[in-house]
Amino acid sequence: MNSNFVFILTAFALTALVVAVVVWSLLRKQQTQTQSQDKANAKIYQRQLWELEKEHTQGVVSSASFERSRAELLGRMLEDSALTEANSDKKPERAWVSAMVMVVLLPVAAMATYMWLGQPQGLDRQMVASEPSDNYANLDGMAASLAQKLETNPGNSEQWIMLGRTYRALSQFEKALSAYQKALELGQSDDIALERAEVLALLRGGDFSGEPWAVIRQVLAKNARHFNGLVLAGSASYAQEDYAKAIQYWQQARSQLDDNAQAVKGLDDAMSKAREKAGEAALATKGPSSLPSSAQTSGAMLSGRVSIDPGVKAQLAPTDVVFVYATPTNGQKMPLAIVRKTADQLPFDFVLDDSTAMNSSNKLSSHTKVTLKVRISKSGEAMTRSGDWMGVLDNVAVGSRHVKLVVNQQAP
Repeated sequence: MNSNFVFILTAFALTALVVAVVVWSLLRKQQTQTQSQDKANAKIYQRQLWELEKEHTQGVVSSASFERSRAELLGRMLEDSALTEANSDKKPERAWVSAMVMVVLLPVAAMATYMWLGQPQGLDRQMVASEPSDNYANLDGMAASLAQKLETNPGNSEQWIMLGRTYRALSQFEKALSAYQKALELGQSDDIALERAEVLALLRGGDFSGEPWAVIRQVLAKNARHFNGLVLAGSASYAQEDYAKAIQYWQQARSQLDDNAQAVKGLDDAMSKAREKAGEAALATKGPSSLPSSAQTSGAMLSGRVSIDPGVKAQLAPTDVVFVYATPTNGQKMPLAIVRKTADQLPFDFVLDDSTAMNSSNKLSSHTKVTLKVRISKSGEAMTRSGDWMGVLDNVAVGSRHVKLVVNQQAP
């Protein structure tokens, strides 16, 4: 069956379903509560925006995906606000008229309009991907409209907040700061103060020093368990490469959530990435280890020899740094034990045990099997980079002797 025809049938079915739900809602005899619904919608959008911004700051969401998602979310928020204002004066007793219009006209008009003006070939993914998005153009127009409304009604703090978020989505950070400030002048809010602090840090290129950190500390001083304050404090610490502090703040925020909460995965991923960064940073400062004593090597240890193909060695400089380390088999990247040497010492013997541990609470002796790795860094940086020469042995039993670890592959 033609894919475009299937799409049209599916769209018609979904339209009918939506119309049925809307009609049922319109014909229900309930007192309308527009104002309370507006506030509920605003809270939902605010929460979604906050979580999206946190994931971007934590590195979970790429900048391109973040900007696109934020633009779409703000667009929906502004459109919902406009629709609510337009419908707020309608009388409830006229709901049946709207219901009949939807039942008769909406499906027909939608299908007719699409068949007349639509482009079924737009279903082709490559063509869709090649078309420029006008989300930002729409947001720009919406921001201008909202700013015009606020000129006549400057006392609406929620609209100032919405305008600030819209300017932020457009990367117009100075205008966003001004809008947030107007909202705060109308009513103090710790959450909005935190949003403004984050925008100020973005304006400074990710620098949270000074006022942004002062705001975060002020909020946490009033409430040490303030969720958004803890999340932003973690993001600020991460931006300053204080990964231990970032993990601490995020863990405090994580402890307040149920395991099935929407923000759990983002926080867990952020903490995992911070732990990885902390481990890689520690690699760069870990010096060469001396051989452990007989008491230390009598139990949990790994020993062997690192070798390298002559052709590969010819591509190395004598000062290139060689890291030999063991990591847990569960995929965690924080090394359990590590030694550091230079390429001019290849091939060389190595010994890993608890005396070369990275973390006293997670030692080699607490594991039965590990992943054994060797990596050569030209820059001496701890972070793995494309082109680094390396070697890996999986599921190596702790206590193994005479392990042969060969540098034989390059990082992609």
